[in-house]
Amino acid sequence: MSYRVYAALLFAYPAEFRREYGPQMIQVFRDSYSATNSNGLRKNPLRFWLHTLTDLAVSAAKEHRDSLGKATSIMNNLRRDVPALLGCIGIIVVALFLLSYGRQHQVTSILMFSYALDALVTAGVLGNLIVFVLVKTTKFNPLRVALWTLLATHGALLLVAVLIGNRVDPQFRLGSVLLGYVVSFLFWFALHWVWSKGSEKVTVSS
Repeated sequence: MSYRVYAALLFAYPAEFRREYGPQMIQVFRDSYSATNSNGLRKNPLRFWLHTLTDLAVSAAKEHRDSLGKATSIMNNLRRDVPALLGCIGIIVVALFLLSYGRQHQVTSILMFSYALDALVTAGVLGNLIVFVLVKTTKFNPLRVALWTLLATHGALLLVAVLIGNRVDPQFRLGSVLLGYVVSFLFWFALHWVWSKGSEKVTVSS
């Protein structure tokens, strides 16, 4: 009966904590209860239960507080991440639209920036996706992750463009393609730098 009562009392803890540590806590309770009985305290269990309930109330309150803090932190991260993600998607969509419109209607002013727009779309999609995954799954500095990921992504795509462009497009211009990827890298990294500074100010103020 005592074990069942204690198991029911564990519902005072958050569900995630209970799933992870519930079986171990019940085992500790069993061992402690058995040790108490073996010491001849079976006739006076009040002290044991008073200590158990006090410890449970204090630790359960602490776990709820920590759980609430984690939930608040997740919500704050979402509030910061969603605008950044939507902003990147918006920039890519606009660049893709301008590129398609300029090529379809032969708009000279847009075609002058076609190489940069092309790099903004291709490197932007791949590079920012990798940055987002790495930032969320590792503890590395987000700005450094963005720097090296964008460098690697732009470098790899530039290499592919050079290898394929020379064979497919007789009007391939290495200088223009190189300039386009440099502009794209500087643009995306500048956005990540601005965003990191804004996130630091939010963290400090909070």
